[in-house]
Amino acid sequence: MTEPLTTLTDYAIALECLLFAAGLLGRGWLARVWAIAFSSVGGAAFLGGTLHGFGPQLVWEQRLWLWQGMVLALAIASFCILVAVALLVPQRWRVGVLILAIAKLAWVLRLDTSPWAFAISVADYLSALTLVLLVQLRPFGRQHRRSPKQRPNPDLTWMATGMVISGLAASILLIPRQGLPLSPLAVYHLVQMVALYCIYRSARVMGQIKGRDRRGMAGDD
Repeated sequence: MTEPLTTLTDYAIALECLLFAAGLLGRGWLARVWAIAFSSVGGAAFLGGTLHGFGPQLVWEQRLWLWQGMVLALAIASFCILVAVALLVPQRWRVGVLILAIAKLAWVLRLDTSPWAFAISVADYLSALTLVLLVQLRPFGRQHRRSPKQRPNPDLTWMATGMVISGLAASILLIPRQGLPLSPLAVYHLVQMVALYCIYRSARVMGQIKGRDRRGMAGDD
């Protein structure tokens, strides 16, 4: 294993995401979409860890498959997050969000073996999370205008915390590697695990709120 800490922390993210996906199953359609997104992130982490740890022992075609699989998994995660956004927004916006999700997926997949493919996939994934945060801010803005002392909903708080921690994790990658006991990539993975937990908590709350809204609509009918 050439990069043991990076590989093991990647595998830890993969396991964490699979546990989160399992925790979201059976909680409604919105939660299921988030479960697929977490599974895809976990798949990307597993493939990335394998590439970091065993890449030199693999032939070029195998490394290429791992690379393309990692990019594809992140693209699917971003797509699923936008599908979750489509389930949250008013009906008149849903088609537009779904078209955006399909267009982004097709664009990322066209990058194929580009050296920038992974960085762009990560940026695409983070942009999808940012859109979730913006959608969550909309009802909070309305509530805040009616009642300035109103606290944000837990789903917004968890998602905002996850985004801040994700930004902190990304900044760690800019730290020079020389003289550090751990590689910046391994530290990035550890911090990112905390961010993923916050995003998972937000997804759980969103699923619960959506489920209550649907039951309320059924009761009104």
